[in-house]
Amino acid sequence: MKMAFGFLTGVLVCCLLLFSLQVVAPLFAQEEDSESDNFSLVKLLPNFEKIYKDALAMPFQEAEKKIYDDDVARFYHLLMGKTALDKGSDDQ
Repeated sequence: MKMAFGFLTGVLVCCLLLFSLQVVAPLFAQEEDSESDNFSLVKLLPNFEKIYKDALAMPFQEAEKKIYDDDVARFYHLLMGKTALDKGSDDQ
């Protein structure tokens, strides 16, 4: 009986320790932005959001340049504005 109680107490203490570390550790996490850190893997990654927005909007922006009818061009420009496709990577 004592051995089972000791085992369960040890498991409970270990679980509480792991849980407390999981809760407390993110509180002390800080992103270091120092000049001495010259090598960062984040700087090597391309900006995927910009690439995605450009790839999505560029065909529509190029198609807008080929519209010569004023009414259709206004409608297309309004449609592009409502879908936010007129905003390319120029905003960044």
